[in-house]
Amino acid sequence: MILKKTWWMEKTSLFAIAFAMASFLSCGSSSNRETAFVALPTTNDIAVFHINNASDFKAVLGSPFPGGTSPVSLRVNPSKKFLYAANQGENNISLFKIDDNTNGLSEVTPRTATGVFPVSLDMDSGGTLLFAANEASNSVSVFSINSGSAALSPVAGSPFATGQNPTSLLVSPTGKFLFVLCPNSSALYVYAISSGSLQAVVGSPFVLGATPFSFAIDPAEHFVYVTNSAADTVSAFSIDPVSGALVAIPQATIATGTTPVAVVIHSSGKFLYVANEGKGNVSQYTIDSTTGIPTLIAGTLPATGTGPRWMVNDPTGKYILVGNEISGSITEFKVDLTAGTLSTTQTISTGVPPSSVVITK
Repeated sequence: MILKKTWWMEKTSLFAIAFAMASFLSCGSSSNRETAFVALPTTNDIAVFHINNASDFKAVLGSPFPGGTSPVSLRVNPSKKFLYAANQGENNISLFKIDDNTNGLSEVTPRTATGVFPVSLDMDSGGTLLFAANEASNSVSVFSINSGSAALSPVAGSPFATGQNPTSLLVSPTGKFLFVLCPNSSALYVYAISSGSLQAVVGSPFVLGATPFSFAIDPAEHFVYVTNSAADTVSAFSIDPVSGALVAIPQATIATGTTPVAVVIHSSGKFLYVANEGKGNVSQYTIDSTTGIPTLIAGTLPATGTGPRWMVNDPTGKYILVGNEISGSITEFKVDLTAGTLSTTQTISTGVPPSSVVITK
């Protein structure tokens, strides 16, 4: 069975979501000043919060801010002056200006059209290009970003055709390549990026395991890890640094828990974490920096909420956050930076499945 992304299942009051997120992020942050942007697709809003000294959490004046229909994926420009939101329900992207003093949002219209059903956004590290995966139109929209206004302009040839029903995409850390996951065809498409234009690399698409669900790229851009949800494994591929072509590492296809879906690599590149939807827990591994082979960290698998679907790093590197779709919650784990083990700090109810959280500092 192909697993599909479902961002919410029922309505919950905005107050309940904001309160839960406030409680969660106030304990989970550890820098002197961070800002959290939270997509609320059920209410078509984006909430913004300040986090001070890991204990003082306050909603920004005016939050939540109205967005488009069903904002499901967020990205913040590296300048930290602008926010983009993919509006799944109306096939476009909203651009928001972030106030320098309050971090409040003001939308800059008009919204920019994408393909049908945009589900995933990513941006190059320099903030010059924005990419959107359009699940229903089997394409990727690519936009150049104005360095002053952050306005989006389609690059020549956009949207670019890709495989069937792309569900997620990632720009490689160097910005040289774009990876697009198409679970329905068990394939990972890889493109060389040249001024925003996409050119399939030799060998693309690359065949994956049974029912791939998500993937992650290590910070050094040496390896790609893919969860195979039907096979209860995670596979690794090496990345050719020149061509971008992938080569499977047979020894690096290893067992996980039941129905692995989400995967994240710690910002240090030393640890790999896989969220297992079937049992609601996380498999933990160390990564050999030379071979890319993960080694299971002995011990119990820390529990998540019900139906974990995504994982992200906290920008400080001290926490891993897991979004639980069925239980409508976020579980926060503290990372042992030496051993790589996770310890649960708290699980916060959001009432509805959280769709996207971006934290900046």
